[in-house]
Amino acid sequence: MKQSRPAITVIIPTHNRAEFLKRAIKSVLAQTWQDFELIIVDDASTDDTANVVRDYQDERILYHRHDSNLGAPASRNTGIAKARGDYIALLDDDDELFPRKLEKQMQKYAEVAASVGLIYTGHEVRNSMGKLLHSRLPEGKTRGDVRLRLLLGPAFPSHTPLIRRDCFKLTGGFDDFLTSCQDWDMWKRISEHYEFDYVPEVLSTTYQHDHQISSDFSAMIPGRIRMVEKHWEEFRKHPVIFVIHLKRIGKMHCINGTWREALPWFKEAVKVAPREIFKIVAWCILELPRVKMSSREGKFKRYLLNP
Repeated sequence: MKQSRPAITVIIPTHNRAEFLKRAIKSVLAQTWQDFELIIVDDASTDDTANVVRDYQDERILYHRHDSNLGAPASRNTGIAKARGDYIALLDDDDELFPRKLEKQMQKYAEVAASVGLIYTGHEVRNSMGKLLHSRLPEGKTRGDVRLRLLLGPAFPSHTPLIRRDCFKLTGGFDDFLTSCQDWDMWKRISEHYEFDYVPEVLSTTYQHDHQISSDFSAMIPGRIRMVEKHWEEFRKHPVIFVIHLKRIGKMHCINGTWREALPWFKEAVKVAPREIFKIVAWCILELPRVKMSSREGKFKRYLLNP
């Protein structure tokens, strides 16, 4: 028997991560807010994903499988299209929610104006062994009108927000052509129409491992380039921010060994702010050798985020 319309739809896109998926599903089923449906979008997995889902005898779990691998943005869009809840929560298959996350966010929605379309939370980061690396609470200024803040970057990971479904009706789905930066692009588009707010607590966990986009430059670089080019004119209105993104792409190419591709981005940065040439040269001479010797994860987190 099909359940009545739920308040929340939780969407988990997954591809060949059966061993992680169990943890994610359990964290949703353990929520103190039980008025939800869970849509699992299997992006053409070839592992034991279907059997993992089948083991959970819960009518709130809906399983949909793609015939071919379409990518995370398309999988999220499939889930959003099938969602019946008034609110949407996104959860990657390798992360998990704290038990009171959805409850706390629904309580917050009861307190804020209808102009708020997205409420996010703090999160913690753990390594593959479960060791706590760090925690991050929401930034004090990342609430209300966050359009300018989101020009800098996404501000919070995808599993932290609870989003009004109307946001997606107005702005459309995730950009299928972005190989990275999909969350950033979506939050930015939502912020053009809605205000943001947050619950100032750590209520979810991100796990770091070797099979993530953040350690895959072949996905990160074209995704970031498309993101900057897609919003080029808006970035240009804010030269200080624009230069940061131009230099980041140049740095990513340097770290990746694609030197020739780095030069046009550095040249564009210098065109916007001529004095940046000194910072670029200093980075190439002093920092790049150290970056090349560090882990790929460290390369991005320690250096690319520096202006």
